[in-house]
Amino acid sequence: MRAARVLVALLLGLAVWPPAARGQGAPPVELTEATIVEHDAAVEVWVRLSRPGKYQSDLMDSPWRLVLDFEDTAYRWSARPVPVSAELVRELRGSQFRKGVARLVIELRRKVPYVVEQDREGLRIVLPRQASVVAAPSEPPRPRPAPPPRSTSKEPLVYGIVTLNEQMHAYIFDPTIRQVRRFAVGDAVGNAVVETIGERSVVLRTPTGRVELRVDEAPADPRPAPRRAAPAPAPTRPR
Repeated sequence: MRAARVLVALLLGLAVWPPAARGQGAPPVELTEATIVEHDAAVEVWVRLSRPGKYQSDLMDSPWRLVLDFEDTAYRWSARPVPVSAELVRELRGSQFRKGVARLVIELRRKVPYVVEQDREGLRIVLPRQASVVAAPSEPPRPRPAPPPRSTSKEPLVYGIVTLNEQMHAYIFDPTIRQVRRFAVGDAVGNAVVETIGERSVVLRTPTGRVELRVDEAPADPRPAPRRAAPAPAPTRPR
């Protein structure tokens, strides 16, 4: 009788034991953002991950597209395709492809080689404007020791423009906080306000008048600063 009571107590203890303590492992990686950054020699796609994880990349045709599948990853970015005006990239789209696998598709305007670099903030996919710049690697390179340095400019700079959920957004270096963040029309950038966002330029309304910023005026180094993950979108299956 006493043995039966001990067995019941053990079963009840397992029922209320925290999931983590029962060996279910760490939470999945989160894919929270993908954005385009253009440089003179290449177009880059920056993929933000909550922590490093495993992935596979495949270049497919009809149409040409780079497909990246992230294992043990939850998709936390846009549920709709994001049109891109870059020379090499037509569109970014993604979804929770299947349970535990997040998929990101970079639709290309033509076949190009690519390089995937991994750092503390996620992945950076480099697409050279000229095929001779880089060749596609067979394996991902080792993680870099640290992300590139931030800008030292004292003026706002635009590093990229994307369309998310039918609204234009610009990645702007804000010199007051010394970070690159995403801004929409009406947002404050230091003592200025974003008035309009075009395909290649942003107009700020400042106390002394309007100032136009162009994407091609920004230097090549900075990366956007980390942000909180967006709410989980409805799953879609990219083709």
